[in-house]
Amino acid sequence: MPRRFNEALFIQMGACNPSGIAHAIVAACQEARDEGCTPSEDAAVRLMVHQLAFICKVSEIDDGFDVYRKLTEECRAKDKVEA
Repeated sequence: MPRRFNEALFIQMGACNPSGIAHAIVAACQEARDEGCTPSEDAAVRLMVHQLAFICKVSEIDDGFDVYRKLTEECRAKDKVEA
């Protein structure tokens, strides 16, 4: 029995743990594939991804190049430190 639809509705109620949502997305993608569905077109997967994007403030990245540039620079700087 599919669990992803119930999980998606629960997550949309205000889940705020990025790793918990990410794990649910992975499980939902697998469940959708097992049913022959394309995860990126699945209603449950899309709602989960939406909530993850919301709590990670992804809209700020889309609103202007400045935030995107700053995030990219920070990742590049930290990648060099760990290399």
